[in-house]
Amino acid sequence: MASSPRKANPVAPELEVLVTETRNPSTPFERLEVLAEHPEVEVRRAVLDNPNVCPTDEDGTLDTSLLEKLAKSLPEEVAAHPLFVLHALVEPDDEMRWVVVEVVGRTKEVGLIETLWRTWGPDDWLVRQGVAVNPNTPLDVLRILGNEATESEGNVRQAVAENPSTPEDALRILGNETTESKGWVRYVVARNPSTPEDTLRLLGNSKTESVGFVRQGVAENPTTPPDVLRLLGNQKTESKGDVRQAVASNPTTPEDALRLLGNETTESSWLVRRAVAQNPSTPEDALRLLGNSKTESVGDVRQAVAENRNTPPDVLRSLGNKKTEDDADVREAAMKALAARGLS
Repeated sequence: MASSPRKANPVAPELEVLVTETRNPSTPFERLEVLAEHPEVEVRRAVLDNPNVCPTDEDGTLDTSLLEKLAKSLPEEVAAHPLFVLHALVEPDDEMRWVVVEVVGRTKEVGLIETLWRTWGPDDWLVRQGVAVNPNTPLDVLRILGNEATESEGNVRQAVAENPSTPEDALRILGNETTESKGWVRYVVARNPSTPEDTLRLLGNSKTESVGFVRQGVAENPTTPPDVLRLLGNQKTESKGDVRQAVASNPTTPEDALRLLGNETTESSWLVRRAVAQNPSTPEDALRLLGNSKTESVGDVRQAVAENRNTPPDVLRSLGNKKTEDDADVREAAMKALAARGLS
């Protein structure tokens, strides 16, 4: 069963040959699989006009793999195909499941999202996940899918937490240990640049968020307030090295916090100090401290200073000098940096 050939947009003569081949019932299925991924949209659309777009096997089972491929770029056109209408909307059939997942996750048609959610969603969490991913999903649906009280599948709630259209009130529920039990869902909220400040503060405080990698997500977020980054980047107030390392890598971390994290007397983890040495926002005085063997004992940290594009030339020359730097790898990195700047 195939749709009636649509009135195609005018195409170049060389593409007309491909479109004709694509619509031809004699074109082998293996060839249609290739054409379904053709860069020209008119060729991909023509696959939907081929009567063999969904062949059946000896048992009468539909092969929906072509529709699934096409749904990635043509969700609305696939949704309008008679076979999809029949097997996804009129008489829902499991054979159309993966096509439904692709369509519902990509279509811009709100009505179609809601229809597929109501038809397939109650019994299929993958379809609900597709709904949760789609930025065009209605906000009231996202609120339902993003609440553990109404959605039991964590993968679905995680998709809501990642969705740029998710409203702040839903992110607050997903980002609270009292209303969301999965740490990995809260981690996604913690990293989401759309998460409201009050939720970031909640997730970035060990008194209200017990899971370290969730606080790490806050430390990675470019919208986290500076005072929260200061708390997460201080060994006195944050015991997890991975969290402090994330602060050290965040380009929005304030300079005073980077100075604290980049000093061997106030930060015991060399991995954290190396992250400071790599950060393009690290102030010059901190780079000088980290690039001096008298104040930084770990060669890997000094090497990171040598590789930082903001390191002053005089520091690079000192790191490249055997008299002042005994680590050959550091010296080599410094000499390469000087050469790259035309200063060797």
